[in-house]
Amino acid sequence: MNERQRGYLVLGICALLVIATWFVFVQPYLARERAVNQVLNERSTWTVTMQQYLHEGPLSEQTYRINNNDGKVDMFYSATNRDGSITKQFNVPLSGPQATFLFEALRAEGIWGLQDKPVLPHPKDEYIFEVAQTLGDEGGQRAFGFSDPEFWATTKGSEYPLNMKDPNHPIGVTSRPLRDPHYQKIVQLVEQFGPPSVQEAQNTIRAELAASNDRPQAARTR
Repeated sequence: MNERQRGYLVLGICALLVIATWFVFVQPYLARERAVNQVLNERSTWTVTMQQYLHEGPLSEQTYRINNNDGKVDMFYSATNRDGSITKQFNVPLSGPQATFLFEALRAEGIWGLQDKPVLPHPKDEYIFEVAQTLGDEGGQRAFGFSDPEFWATTKGSEYPLNMKDPNHPIGVTSRPLRDPHYQKIVQLVEQFGPPSVQEAQNTIRAELAASNDRPQAARTR
């Protein structure tokens, strides 16, 4: 093999190495980079709302709403006194990863799958949850309601299926436990969300509304 042939051989080997590097390393990397950039540039939003109706105590209702719009987070809170004459609220921007942690915790507790629960005969409190999420051109939303989450978290009751096709044995032998702590957990997660300043603002509103219940109606409507 002469010098020219060896030169052609070296050039051929180099060309093969370049082609192999392109298909094995460069092309997959570019594909992954395009996919990552697409995810980063997609519109990403989610909103969680908890509407709470209280049948006891100084407040008649509270609303919590946490909204994440492409990483910009804000929280809305409102509360109404017992007779419904005064409502106070605030809406503040928030920073940090706490909202992301909240959404992941709510998802882990089943917020996308929890179903409506029957309202107890004499409910202490009632709740309506709404959740919505958008990622790019896809998304979904749902709502469900329940009452007395503490009852569902602690009850030792059971549910027996009915079989109307068998009049001799209308009630099933096997039962399903009614205890489900997920409802109480998602309420606690939303109630406890927010930095100390947000928690303090909520407590201030609750205290002012509680005090308003003791004032005469004429003074409350001024």
